[in-house]
Amino acid sequence: MSAEPDPRLVYARTADGHDEASEPRRELTPGARRILAAIDSQRCVGDLGLFARSGELGPSLAELEGQHLVEVAGLADEPSEAERRARASAEQVLLDQAKRGLHGLFGAELGASGHVWEARVADSVNMEVLRRVLREAVDVVYFRSGEAAARRIVAAVRPVFEQARGPH
Repeated sequence: MSAEPDPRLVYARTADGHDEASEPRRELTPGARRILAAIDSQRCVGDLGLFARSGELGPSLAELEGQHLVEVAGLADEPSEAERRARASAEQVLLDQAKRGLHGLFGAELGASGHVWEARVADSVNMEVLRRVLREAVDVVYFRSGEAAARRIVAAVRPVFEQARGPH
């Protein structure tokens, strides 16, 4: 599989994939594990990028296909211009809500150095950028303030990631 799969491809879990998602037994990379959890026979590859770090989507899908945990189920239709505009508008509302909900969170956990993360959250131009910033921030909180602080951050940012799980 190429590093850049067609964004319209829709994947489904195989029977082994369902088993692995519900009861992990195989050694998968963290990226492949996240992508396996996100595959629902409805999301296209273009939407799965929300669950991957930069450069890991193609290799993760290849890993899952190679272990026969997922298979291509079809090709999604291209959205109409009206659907694209409606989706962009809805995403902007979610982005604004997420930013308001996260305001002050990193300052509370990291003190003065948290202001850099507050600024990065405020400067996020879309949900994908915000999610990437939050993934990095969780790692920083973990290394600077420990597991308990990281768990508090994860609990607070979880709704931002769950917003991506709805059908598109």
